[in-house]
Amino acid sequence: MVACKRRRGFTLIELLVVIAIVAILAAILFPVFAQARERARAAQCMSNLRQSATAVLLYVQDYNETFPINMYLRFTPQGPCVFSFYQMLEPYKKAGDIMLCPSDSKRVDPALAFQIAGFPPICPPVLREFSYTHNYGLLDFGLDNNLFPNTGRAAKTMAQVQYPAETVMIYDGSLASPGGPFGAFDTPIQARHFGMANANYVDGHSRAVRARLVTDANGNPLAGRTLDNRHTIFAWVVADGGPYNGKIQFRGIPYRDAEGRWRLLDE
Repeated sequence: MVACKRRRGFTLIELLVVIAIVAILAAILFPVFAQARERARAAQCMSNLRQSATAVLLYVQDYNETFPINMYLRFTPQGPCVFSFYQMLEPYKKAGDIMLCPSDSKRVDPALAFQIAGFPPICPPVLREFSYTHNYGLLDFGLDNNLFPNTGRAAKTMAQVQYPAETVMIYDGSLASPGGPFGAFDTPIQARHFGMANANYVDGHSRAVRARLVTDANGNPLAGRTLDNRHTIFAWVVADGGPYNGKIQFRGIPYRDAEGRWRLLDE
């Protein structure tokens, strides 16, 4: 008669050791997975900005090398409505929500923001939300703007851009409500990708720009609200040493003064 071998189970100590090893591996790998997911989101954001850069440049080609203005008033049978830069790009963009950054958890509702700002409703097609804003010094108000009269700021042309590879068009940013660190019509950068903000440029390329948080005397980050009043956003400044260095937003057309220092036209 063959004797049966007794199966030996795990002891409590062995089980605890296995659980501890799994917990250590999870603690090591979960941040790695989170970083990998964010890198993928940042790559998608960069792709969105490349597409929107192409859309702007196609528009510029069709309109005698003139950049679109940021918004103006249209009159329809249903009443006046605001036609914005975003609608101007619709015929030039590919399918998809290229105005939504996958890393943005604080997207602005433009219809609500415009209502709070006291503007007429937005003309269709209306973006439900957006994550990117634009350089108001480049995509300017225009001289004959019936929504913003007497600005004295003409629509910009390609000939006015001396440094296309340094001039931002669209970027990771938000519309801010006046108050705290933000003023009226501020469009602060939002460094959503490991302290970096993605941006596209007049020459068509896109890249990530380093930023740093603005803090008070006690080291607390300065914060305000989005224009739709749905989210709290922090104040960041550009920290890459370029023409926008130290600014809370990408605004203005870079040029160099007589001493070779960076300046911004219509900041």
